[in-house]
Amino acid sequence: MPDVAHPTAAVRVDPAVDPNSAVTAGDSDRDLLVLANQLCFALYSTSRAMTAAYRPFLDAMQITYPQYLALLALWERPGMTMKELGEQLRLDYGTISPLIQRLQSHGFVESVRSAHDRRSVELRATEASVALQRQAREMIESVIAGVGYSLDTIIALRDQVNALGARLDAIAVARDEA
Repeated sequence: MPDVAHPTAAVRVDPAVDPNSAVTAGDSDRDLLVLANQLCFALYSTSRAMTAAYRPFLDAMQITYPQYLALLALWERPGMTMKELGEQLRLDYGTISPLIQRLQSHGFVESVRSAHDRRSVELRATEASVALQRQAREMIESVIAGVGYSLDTIIALRDQVNALGARLDAIAVARDEA
């Protein structure tokens, strides 16, 4: 039992994982239920912190974070359908449709009938949204500079998170197929 006067007596810290995170020695089942030990919470809270760091820039651009992601996708690949954009952003139609409608009402996205299939509607970023790219670059550069990590470190973190996501997706697929 940990010494109450010295609560860190039964705690070991693994600086390779996170120098500010304590891992309780002992019963591993209880360790798994400590909020600070949760990878899911670390990812969630970091995502919220990233969004908060971007917020002043996004406010200046008059867009939300999900709208920013949609614009990134459309800047990269103009002419996506609503379905394709939803798949890329991992959002369902009920979420992506109002998001695109808001971008259209602000003049940042337009819908165009496909030249190849008149039944299909393609989404395109407008000149007004393309004009936001300079501000988006400044936002990214400012936040990266504020974090103080090298670009190589940022890329390695991104790649690790993407690899984790792929493994988690594989678990979900395997579960669905079972």
